[in-house]
Order: sequence, then C-alpha cells, then structure tokens
Amino acid sequence: MINKLFIVLSLLAISTLAIACDDDGGGGINAEQWCADTCQKTVECALGPTLSECTTECEEMAANMLTDYLDAYSTCLLDAECTELTADPEMCATGSEALCTTDTADYNRAACLKILECDGNTDPTEAEITQCITRQHGDGDMIKCFKPALVQHTIDCIEAATSCSPAPVATCVYDILGLTLGTGNTNNQQ
Repeated sequence: MINKLFIVLSLLAISTLAIACDDDGGGGINAEQWCADTCQKTVECALGPTLSECTTECEEMAANMLTDYLDAYSTCLLDAECTELTADPEMCATGSEALCTTDTADYNRAACLKILECDGNTDPTEAEITQCITRQHGDGDMIKCFKPALVQHTIDCIEAATSCSPAPVATCVYDILGLTLGTGNTNNQQ
C-alpha cells in the first residue's frame, strides 16, 4: 500500500513540471523528460510499476499540478538514495506538501454534496457534509496540489453532473486532473 501511495504521489509530482501554459506562476517543464527521469528513479529503486506504466500515468497529470510542488518533489526524489526512499516512501511528498497551496474548500463541499446526493441524501446537514469531507481525506488531500483553475473546472463538472453512474466525482477528477481517486475513501461514489 505504501508503495502504491508512493507511486501515485510520484506520478502526481512528476506531472506538472511539463507545463507550457502554466497558470500557477511556475515555469514550464518538459513533461515527457520529467516523467521519464522521475519514473526511471522509481523503477531503479523498485518502488512502483514498470517504466511504461509509470510514464503513462505521470504524463496524464503532468500539465495539471502546481509546478513548485513538482519541482521540489522531483528534486527530492532524484537526489535521494534508494535506501532512503524505501525506508520512507512518502518522504518527498511529505517534504514538498507545503507547496500545495490550492484552496480546496469549495471542491470538498461540491464533491461531498454530489456524493451524498448520489447516496440518496439530497438535503444533508453540515455535520454530514463535514463527515464526508473527513472521509475524502482518507488518501490525503492531493487536490490541493493541482492548479486552481483546473480545480474550479472540476467543481463545475461535479456540480453539472446529472447522473450518479459512473460516479461523477471520480469521473470529473480523472477526466480533468488525470488523478484516479484512491481507495482510502469509504464512500464508493468518490
């Protein structure tokens, strides 16, 4: 599970450095090269999937994340020894997380309102919404590492969803951000 989380965080980190039109103030990075380098390190340290799988997943998110976060993450990953990364697979994600600055309050609320609606609760209490948000963060709040405009686009997608099948939150997050929501959430609508 830790290896899978490391891979997901690695891929998240890898992805945004490739952005040519970056709305977070960071410089653009060649995503293909960034993903190749970072995935090579992941494979070298036996921390995840094959190089091909890693690169494919990485490139799906490359243009969507905050550049400063990805830059710090990749610097950490590429400078670390495999023994360090094996001992603490989350060290680079944790060390770079302070650079994830996108406000996710509106996203969390929109996602939970849709999740609860799809579960048959069309008039949730604030306590139910708060409980849902807490469950959402079972995998960590990686949404805060994505570009604000794309998070807003994801919110718009979730709010516009008229069907609960397929799960609108997971679908919008994947379609717009390239992020597959994890299994740490107890609600399958996410």
